[in-house]
Amino acid sequence: MAEQKINLKRLEIGTIIVNIVGDSPYMPEPMDMAVLEKYNKIKSKQNYTKDDIPEEEKVLAKFYYTEQGEPGIPARAIYNSMIRASSYLFDIKQGGMRNIKEGVTIVGDILPLKFKKQKVLTHWGRTSGMKGSPRKIMRNAFYDWSVEVTIQFNEANLSGEQIINVLNWAGFHIGIGGFRKEKTGNFGAFHIDFK
Repeated sequence: MAEQKINLKRLEIGTIIVNIVGDSPYMPEPMDMAVLEKYNKIKSKQNYTKDDIPEEEKVLAKFYYTEQGEPGIPARAIYNSMIRASSYLFDIKQGGMRNIKEGVTIVGDILPLKFKKQKVLTHWGRTSGMKGSPRKIMRNAFYDWSVEVTIQFNEANLSGEQIINVLNWAGFHIGIGGFRKEKTGNFGAFHIDFK
């Protein structure tokens, strides 16, 4: 049997560090575990106790925290925003969203958030069900925020310039967090700082 020569295509991983700066307040939206527990019990046809925890108490837990216990932003929020924005920049024939979805990694889990002001915002929503009665919803908002992000990417498919372009489009069109641009809100918009 004749020997076959195998040519390996070397994977070149590029790394860039960018500073994302908020253009509008960032509002974290972690899952309310009481709501999740209620829906899990409903699905499995179990009895559940009514959620009687006041919003003033719940808002104290509505954060994402770094390992050091500081407020942060999930790396996946930035990654997901980039994936959604990539549809504006990459044609389907060029790989479309897959360029970012499969060719980019945001390093870390919860990234440290820098901010100048934090405020609790109160909105009114509706409970689910037939009555749909009004209910108070309190959320944290961070003003004048920024976050440093380390991004790895496949240099065979992407350039640092393309990563920056995708991030800027993501900041304008998509945003991150609750009430972001993608969800017809005006929170979570951002741009890249080129200092």
